[in-house]
Amino acid sequence: MTEGRQGGSVNKLEKTATSPLLRRMNAAAVLDVLRTGGPATGTELMEVTGLSRPTVHTVCDHLIEMGWIDEIESRRSGDPSSPGRRARQYLFNARAGFVVGIDMGQNKATAVVTDLRGDIVAEDTRGFALDLGADDRIREARQAMASALDAAEVTAAGVLAMALAVPGPVGPDGHIIASADTEYLPGLGEVDLDQAVGAGFHCPVLVENDANLAVLGERWHGAAAGVDDVIELLAGERLGAGLYLGGNLIRGTAGGAGELKALSMVEGVGNTDGIGFLAREFGAEVVASARGPRSKVGRSALYAAAGGDPTAVTAQLVFEAARTGDAVALEVVDRVVTRIARVLALLHTMLNPELIVVGGAVADAGDLLVPGLEIHLHSLVDAPPRLLASTLGARAVVIGAVRRALDHAERALFTDPAPTARQTAS
Repeated sequence: MTEGRQGGSVNKLEKTATSPLLRRMNAAAVLDVLRTGGPATGTELMEVTGLSRPTVHTVCDHLIEMGWIDEIESRRSGDPSSPGRRARQYLFNARAGFVVGIDMGQNKATAVVTDLRGDIVAEDTRGFALDLGADDRIREARQAMASALDAAEVTAAGVLAMALAVPGPVGPDGHIIASADTEYLPGLGEVDLDQAVGAGFHCPVLVENDANLAVLGERWHGAAAGVDDVIELLAGERLGAGLYLGGNLIRGTAGGAGELKALSMVEGVGNTDGIGFLAREFGAEVVASARGPRSKVGRSALYAAAGGDPTAVTAQLVFEAARTGDAVALEVVDRVVTRIARVLALLHTMLNPELIVVGGAVADAGDLLVPGLEIHLHSLVDAPPRLLASTLGARAVVIGAVRRALDHAERALFTDPAPTARQTAS
């Protein structure tokens, strides 16, 4: 939570905000200080947050009751030799509870367990086939979560919130909006994912689109830190966009904001195939086209790396060959960025962000992709946005899931009835 970080504005809100909102904002202000720093006295919290002394101590008493902070051995403020009552001192209790972030992608599930500061305690990943059905995908996700919780020595009772990322639009009711035969979401649209994944837990399970969570992760710990108008383009196998505009995550009425099916109508694009998919397919095409010892392709580093077998071509092989200066691989990369630049131009023209982040596993090839994308984008639009490769790569989604779960756990602090960390911690 970020409400209440501006000290002067909090004092005004103490008099004008509604009580539930005010309590959440005051708690967020105090938690932000204690979570990012060390122990602090009431006076120090007053100075940083702008809250009054009674408000600080009321908030701290409640947070102590909820288990999120501890009152530790007091110390004198100012001159330690001076007489007077010792000041109360507070410390953030990061391990009073835990949250879980899960990325249930197209071919793997990753579960991360963190403490209340967001520090990773344990994680686990399970790979699976693209055609795996809904029940089996859920089982793999739950096994990854169980393994991570076991490694962290955290019981189900210690989990305050979970967030589950899925590669598709999610409606207000938490259901994936997809037909049963959607290739990358086989049967998941017919399942109550919060109940299926959260069976045996008493905490909320927040189901969210993966690109939406990726942009939250990028703003929290990645390339978009502090940017209020940013688009995260997940660009691995399939294109999807997380939209964070005007300081808010944009989901749309039915969770469809950022879905890019309209690319089928864009000249030079045609569908939502991502950078990783295109690099692999275009690379396989040129390897398959090699003919005879004089073939330019046959003499290329890409051809040699694939052993002349088109089915052995991967996006990673294409990028590795391009980094050696291989002309064939560089032509493949240019063909990819020429196409993806049109996608970026469309996003810029419609939404006018300050920054577009290229995310997903292909972000590791940002040194190859971003310069070419910038060149082509400048030829398509005036005053293009900044363009960066994700610093989190494929982990942006699960990091964003953690952020989503932490935000929910914090908001629940003053929601009645709200489980306390002390009641739920292992």
